[in-house]
Amino acid sequence: MARYHHTEGICLRRIDFSNTSQVAAFLTPDAGRLSFMAKGVKRAPKKGIATGFDLLARYEILYTVRRSTSLNNLTYRHLREDFRGLRGRIERILCGYYAAEIALNFTAEGQPCPDFYEAVLAALRAFAGGEQLGVNVLRLELAALHEHGSEPVLDACAECGRRLPQAGAPGAREAVGFNPAAGGAICRQCERKLRGHLPLRTSHVRAELLRTLAAVSLDPSATDALKPRQTVALSSVLRHHMRYLLGKELRLWKYLQRREMSRSLKRMRQEAGVG
Repeated sequence: MARYHHTEGICLRRIDFSNTSQVAAFLTPDAGRLSFMAKGVKRAPKKGIATGFDLLARYEILYTVRRSTSLNNLTYRHLREDFRGLRGRIERILCGYYAAEIALNFTAEGQPCPDFYEAVLAALRAFAGGEQLGVNVLRLELAALHEHGSEPVLDACAECGRRLPQAGAPGAREAVGFNPAAGGAICRQCERKLRGHLPLRTSHVRAELLRTLAAVSLDPSATDALKPRQTVALSSVLRHHMRYLLGKELRLWKYLQRREMSRSLKRMRQEAGVG
């Protein structure tokens, strides 16, 4: 007899399988990322009424596990939250799509991720309300790296352990190396030793910027005090790291950069000292 599992989840992706069915990927708190075959989910109760899953919506779901394939059988779904405000402006929906792309790339099939699920849920609610889009994108990126277990070393050299200068101390505004292949920040001495042995170009970032990012990663509420230019610069550092981890660029990056997440993205990066 089939065992039924009851949970909730956010629809990250859906593909039409036939005239009446869909294959969908969900992020759930107790089972991580799950894929479903939803037979008859598009069958309209009345002619002309569109049905099927809403992308970036939160559902209550009931499903059974199929051992012969990675696709589980979804037997019941009930819409709980549709984040309607995401459809209000292009910037908001792009941030929502980015949340889905991050979840698809940084979570594992069948692995519980309650903290990250709450982070995605909070981000979607913030995006739907148009609240500090750049700040909430940064929080989501930090949560994804934490869930993935691949947070970079930010407040010390990843090679020798030498601490980066404190804010206001001599050298705090000097550029230090940041190289994902080395595990994060690297001091000038170690950079010279490793030159030619790292598979990825070192990006130079101000030491105080990495210190700020380290503080924010420990206390996400600290993002409330960030200025727009700091938010952009910090996300740039994290995306440099994510590019190395994934071996690719996420598709939404170029669209987020084109939109007015903050004014004059290029100027802010230059002022923040991001190489």
